[in-house]
Amino acid sequence: MAAQQDKRHKLGRKGERVVQNLLGGKMTNHTAPFDVVNFALSEAYEVKAMSGTGIDLKVHISDASMARKQAFIDQYEIQTAWLIAVVIHNSRDIDIYRAPLQQHIRISAMEKIR
Repeated sequence: MAAQQDKRHKLGRKGERVVQNLLGGKMTNHTAPFDVVNFALSEAYEVKAMSGTGIDLKVHISDASMARKQAFIDQYEIQTAWLIAVVIHNSRDIDIYRAPLQQHIRISAMEKIR
């Protein structure tokens, strides 16, 4: 169980690094409401990294987590909050999708940016 959780954490941090390199900003600590924040552009990114082996890929954000994100947006007057999905097929094949921040969305409904 702990090994599986560690694998998911490593996958998530890899996705965050990919987004930081592509879109700029700074990675936040593990407990922050958003994973990457670019205060210069007034943008915040919630990054969801996942394996590309699934059939029906989708993202869900809990009510409590969404409330924390909204409080952060209000406190720091963030202009744009994005939901970024990093789909990792293998070490060289990575797709990146984005959509305005929302609680539930299928990857197929998001805009592919890479």
